[in-house]
Amino acid sequence: MKIIGVVIKGLGEGAFFMSMQRYQKEIRKKLGFVAYPGTLNIKVSKMQKDSLNSLEKILVEGFRQKNRSFGGIDCYKARINNINGAIIVPHMTKHKDVIEFIAPVHVKNELNLRDGSKIKVELI
Repeated sequence: MKIIGVVIKGLGEGAFFMSMQRYQKEIRKKLGFVAYPGTLNIKVSKMQKDSLNSLEKILVEGFRQKNRSFGGIDCYKARINNINGAIIVPHMTKHKDVIEFIAPVHVKNELNLRDGSKIKVELI
């Protein structure tokens, strides 16, 4: 399955969450890589985002820390060009028509992407 979308500027929250030790540990354990502390935000159609629901997901559990709840994350192994990573869909998000991609590298820099770049994500 392939998802086509457009790279957009995020809210800046991905770096905070992807830097958290608890998420990093679970991602390393369940997805097999240490995630770069940030996400690539990709605007997609509602239909494309909803199509993920029919696929097998890898669940990163939510947790509580210092009286604050952090939501779980649905993960789907994926690739952009030659970069293996995962599409993530946080359970607690403000995004409606956006998927986020995580990988061991800063994807935007590695692929020389800009906001507005059209991109293809291949699920693996």
